Amino acid sequence: MCNRKRSKSPSRAPKNAKAPSNSKSSTSSMPESDKLNPAYEFLTLMSGILILVPFGPFVAWQVFWCTVWEYFDKKSLNLIQLCAKASDMVGPKLKGLVRHPKDGFVIILLVYLGVFMPALFFYELNLSLTAGFNYKRCLAFNLFRIGPMYANFMWVYVMCHKEGHAINGSLLKRGIMDKLFGSMFNHWVGMFHGVIPGVFTISHIHNHHKYDNDENDVYSTAYRPRDEFTSWVRYVPEWMAYATNASSLVFFIQQKEWKRVVGTMLSTMYYCAFVGLIWHFSPMFCFWYLVYPLIEGNILLSVVNYTWHAFIDPEDPSNDYVNSTTVVDGMNFCLKEEYHVVHHQYAGVHWSKHRALFEKHLPEYKKAKASIFYGENLFVIFGCIVAKDYTKLAELYYEPGNMTKTELADMMKARLRCAGRSVAKMVGRSAKSKASSEKFMSKEIKSN
Repeated sequence: MCNRKRSKSPSRAPKNAKAPSNSKSSTSSMPESDKLNPAYEFLTLMSGILILVPFGPFVAWQVFWCTVWEYFDKKSLNLIQLCAKASDMVGPKLKGLVRHPKDGFVIILLVYLGVFMPALFFYELNLSLTAGFNYKRCLAFNLFRIGPMYANFMWVYVMCHKEGHAINGSLLKRGIMDKLFGSMFNHWVGMFHGVIPGVFTISHIHNHHKYDNDENDVYSTAYRPRDEFTSWVRYVPEWMAYATNASSLVFFIQQKEWKRVVGTMLSTMYYCAFVGLIWHFSPMFCFWYLVYPLIEGNILLSVVNYTWHAFIDPEDPSNDYVNSTTVVDGMNFCLKEEYHVVHHQYAGVHWSKHRALFEKHLPEYKKAKASIFYGENLFVIFGCIVAKDYTKLAELYYEPGNMTKTELADMMKARLRCAGRSVAKMVGRSAKSKASSEKFMSKEIKSN
């Protein structure tokens, strides 16, 4: 990508190096050497606008109605909670089919998302071919696909994520189940919701978690102030480049990681073959039932990752307690994904251990004045960030200690505006943190 070249031998600034003082200010006051190429910035801005203007209204429509759906469900049947209770009852009885005894619910999800939802998809395809394409059915299907309060969307992406981090890319018990359905979320379920195979299993693991948002991370947020709405608009096409395996493929080629180049290419070709097959039967159906979910899902995921990595400590850009966002008792997420610091420190550790690992390091969180919030939806935090509502962010902050709301707001502002090329070189976890988590994870691997 233009003027965002990654070095072949990535180097990191010293752990305690400070970001330039002007990194706290907006892009306009950045030194020229810290800014991205103007042509690149114009291209990403225009690309973001071209993605968001035609598709943003549809995504907003879905989010609105799935929120309304959840509201009325809580006031009436409370079907979401009934399904959760049923899963809690049945899941433990299925633990013999999965690797971890707390993951029996995965089988239920595989049946629902891997059998029922694809069956509904092909039913809709057959109906479209025999009776003609119906826009109302299309809108209804896409609303149902995302689910009440985007629950289906959440579970698909979380399970693709968890599966990608699992040992050998599978959550299922070793043996026949593992061989037949081991990578079903990433290589089957996800394709109906906009997940291209290889994104979570190759790119996410071997780029994002290797470089932790620094200059070599193909979807780093460190280059621009995160409290600028236009920064997110520019970030959307960069995220899309990752979500389609394009930027990751270029990176692996540059690094001469040929095994990952081949894996990424084969995964992408597999997805393209599936889309091409459906396109052959009905281009209109294929676009709105397969291509649109790819765009919609990754607009939402760009918001998620932008928020996960919105804050950088100007005093210590390598501080992983600041670099990743934690939401204690967060809303509308599952399997402890909101403990994102834990996820980066112990990538691949089972979700049931996230809270304990958070509490283990709580003194370090407090000492670092970590990016940590309480009891809120991630999308609300994103809204506060791009709206520059530092006061609201301060109100959501978890255990502020002796800091006043004004001091917290000023801290949020400084961390959101810490950006630029020089910052991207320094951001990311310290070598000490990586060594500690790798030692822990080696024990985890042996125990599974």
